[in-house]
Amino acid sequence: MIHFSKVYKQGSNPTNEDAYVENQKRKLFAVIDGATGLGGLPGKIAAETIQHRFCMGKTEESLVDIIRKGNIDLAERTEQELGRKMEEITKEKRSTCGIAAVQLQETYMEYAQSGDCMIFVRYLDGGIQALSYDHVMRLDEKAISDLYASITNRCDPTVSKETFQQIYQEEKEKIVPTLVENRKKLNTVEGYSIMDGTAEAMEFLNYGRIPLQQMEKILLLTDGMQLHKVEEDVWKETANYAMEYGIECLLHEVVQQEESDIYLQKYPRFKHADDKTGILLKFG
Repeated sequence: MIHFSKVYKQGSNPTNEDAYVENQKRKLFAVIDGATGLGGLPGKIAAETIQHRFCMGKTEESLVDIIRKGNIDLAERTEQELGRKMEEITKEKRSTCGIAAVQLQETYMEYAQSGDCMIFVRYLDGGIQALSYDHVMRLDEKAISDLYASITNRCDPTVSKETFQQIYQEEKEKIVPTLVENRKKLNTVEGYSIMDGTAEAMEFLNYGRIPLQQMEKILLLTDGMQLHKVEEDVWKETANYAMEYGIECLLHEVVQQEESDIYLQKYPRFKHADDKTGILLKFG
């Protein structure tokens, strides 16, 4: 028997670009994090396209087969939206999404991951294993560092909220070239994996299978669920917190951190609050 819990909360942007899959009959679960193109297509397109393919998947299809078909669907949708072939659409303009997905079989679990969505498992002895690595974070950290160095040079402790927001928007525009360069690295060995409708997306997809021996819990998270300002391994601490206290408590903690830092200075980040989705499975 599997005990299931989920959190799903929109961030500070007008549209929630996260999505999730909960198919308890097929024991198929996923969290999906859409990423809007820089001046391009909304990330919601990619997230919903992949989500739809998961919901249409047939029993005999493997997890990777479902994702491959979803990636083809995304290419078709992207070409329809922009009226051009995929190879003519620059990487920063595409609608993309990260995924963290698992499908449970009798004795083993299939998993697949891309982007900065994460998968963790905990065993009965308390040991936690990460099945994914966040390659996006190391690129974002440089851009965020540059952004807040510039903001700090222009702000003093007494700055008003309105003035801070104006300065923030002005300085964020200056790092757009850095963000474009980061997007150009998607699905390359120098960058990170992401679902974008291209063949390269499947080449860089992280996937595999592991036995269910002594497995106690499985955790799927989008990056909006990540704890802020952790000195050591931030994802390890986040996973430990969720496994110990549950994803509802993790969501509450992250939201509290963000609400205590409306100026985005204590916990530097690109936006006040990212979309947040998490799934925790526990074997009973």
